[in-house]
Amino acid sequence: MCPKKILCIEDNPSSRLLIRKILERNHFEFHEADNGISGIKKAREIRPDLILMDINIPGMDGYETTTRIKGIPDLKNIPIVALTGQSGQGDRERTLIAGCDGYLTKPIIARDLPRKIQGYLTGNRERVAGVEEGNYLREYSQRLVNKLEGKIFELAEKNLQLQEYGQKMERVYIGVMSSLMNALEQKDPYTAGHSTRVTRLALTMGRRMGLSSEELNTLTRAGELHDVGKLIIDLSSINKTARLSAEEWIRMKEHPTIGARILMPLTFLHQEIPIVAQHHERWDGRGYPNGLAGDDLNLMTCIITAADSYDAMTSARCYRKSVTPPEKVIEEIDRCRGAQFHPEVAEALITLIEGKEVPLPL
Repeated sequence: MCPKKILCIEDNPSSRLLIRKILERNHFEFHEADNGISGIKKAREIRPDLILMDINIPGMDGYETTTRIKGIPDLKNIPIVALTGQSGQGDRERTLIAGCDGYLTKPIIARDLPRKIQGYLTGNRERVAGVEEGNYLREYSQRLVNKLEGKIFELAEKNLQLQEYGQKMERVYIGVMSSLMNALEQKDPYTAGHSTRVTRLALTMGRRMGLSSEELNTLTRAGELHDVGKLIIDLSSINKTARLSAEEWIRMKEHPTIGARILMPLTFLHQEIPIVAQHHERWDGRGYPNGLAGDDLNLMTCIITAADSYDAMTSARCYRKSVTPPEKVIEEIDRCRGAQFHPEVAEALITLIEGKEVPLPL
C-alpha cells in the first residue's frame, strides 16, 4: 500500500523539519513548501492526500492559499488542516470558513499529530456552529473584499508609476530627437531655429483655431520633429545654393517618409507620425510624397504645413538672402488658399500676421 502524501506549507524551517520527522517515522510521504504560491504549485504537481497549512505564512497567507486551493477543481476535495501558533478567539472558525477541514495549534505534539492526520484522512471534518457560521462567513468575505481592494489599489499605484516612467521616457526620446534636429539646423545658419519657430507658430495657430490641449501637445511634438528625416539626407543637398538636380530633388522629397520611418517604433507618437509623413502634402493634392488632398489631411497636418511654409518665406536661405516682406507673405498665403493651404488654416494665419501675433521678418 502506497504511503499517504502529506504536503506541509510552512515558512518556518524548524517546524517543517519537526513535522517531517514525525510523519516519516509514521510512514507518511512528506512534501513541503515555504509559501502559498509554491504550495499551490506543489499541490498541483503531487496531488497530496492532505495539506497542513500554516495560517500565518508571509505574502499570500494561509487563509487565501486555502481558498485558492479549494477553488481548483482537481484539488478542492483534498482535506486542508490549519496550523497556527497564535490561537485567538475566532481563529478556528475563520480557518474553517476559509475552507480548512481541521484546526491544529502549535507546538506540535508528536504523539497526537499522526493520529489526528489519520482521522482527517478517513473523513473527520470540523464545522462551525450554524448560528456563528453566517457571522464568520460575512467577516471572511469582507476580509477578502478588503484584500482585493488593496491589491487593486497596489496595481493602480504600480500602473501609475509605469505610466509616469513611460511619460519620462517619452520626454527623453523627444528630447534626444529634438537635440539632434537642433544640431542639424545649427550646421546651417539659414535654418537654425527652424523647428522651434515652426512649433511656436503652429501652437499660436492651433490656439486660434480652438484645438484641444491634447491636440496642442501633438502639434508641439510634431513641430519639433517634422524634419527629423533630414538627419538621413545628405547635408550638401539641403544647403546647396544652386538648383537641385532631379536626383537630389527626389532624395530631398524622401525626408517626410524617412522621418515617419525613424519615429515608427515609438508607438506613443502615433498621432505625430502621420503629420511628419504628410507635412509637404498640399490641400489640392499636388504635394509629396503621396499626393494626398483635402479631407485626407487632418487639421494638425495642415497647420504644420502652413507654419513650415511661413517660416520658409520669412527666413533667409542659402539660395535666397533676402526675406519676403509681410504684405507679400499675406498675398502669397491668400493666393495659395485652397491650393497649397487648407482654406481655414490660411485664413487663421493671415489674421495672425495682420494682427502682428506672429514673428515678423527681420
